[in-house]
Amino acid sequence: MISTASTLTENLDFPEALALSHLVRDLNSKGHNPATSGNYSLRSKVNTSRSLVSESGIDKSLFTEKNLLSVNIADGKLSFQEDKGRKSSDETGLHLAIYKTTSANCVLHSHLLEGLLFAELYPEQENIFLPSLELLKGFKGVKTHETQVLIPCFDNAQDIGELSQRVSSVLSSVSSNVYGFLLRGHGLYVWGDSVKDAKRHLEVFEYIFKYQVALGRMIP
Repeated sequence: MISTASTLTENLDFPEALALSHLVRDLNSKGHNPATSGNYSLRSKVNTSRSLVSESGIDKSLFTEKNLLSVNIADGKLSFQEDKGRKSSDETGLHLAIYKTTSANCVLHSHLLEGLLFAELYPEQENIFLPSLELLKGFKGVKTHETQVLIPCFDNAQDIGELSQRVSSVLSSVSSNVYGFLLRGHGLYVWGDSVKDAKRHLEVFEYIFKYQVALGRMIP
């Protein structure tokens, strides 16, 4: 049970929590989260040391803002005593790695099938540059399709601590436009300054993934 005090704090620190919970249910209906997969988070713009991360094992068709748990970004621990016994996503470390190395304030993790297939078009390639399609301008700050947008691609791992370190290292070193990364055989992580930005970025990736997969099927 979340106390009145912690609920008030969440409302003040995370005004987009309700919008994110609505988005989670919408994305689930579109096939992004089969079998309770996927995870989501927000960083507080009021207190940037805190985040909300989706609760582990929740059917995303039933997801509400109450399934977002307050997590300290520095150590990954739950912020409120009354939430003990609950568990944030097993992949919380990846969300925190993104917050520590980028200016993101919202992270979405999708298991969209085309994302996995897109990665298979570039076997053993760690840095993939997206094709120069007009829709690249859907990424924040991109004004022309004549630009390079990088999406790093990592081998999947069950050791989230080690994987988070690899992600942090790459995100800290890249100079190109980066709005997400892929985990082979797993899914896509995408982020933005807000829920609205992150959703738009996810839609750009989804379109480009589908385009490349369809193109690959057309070419002998």
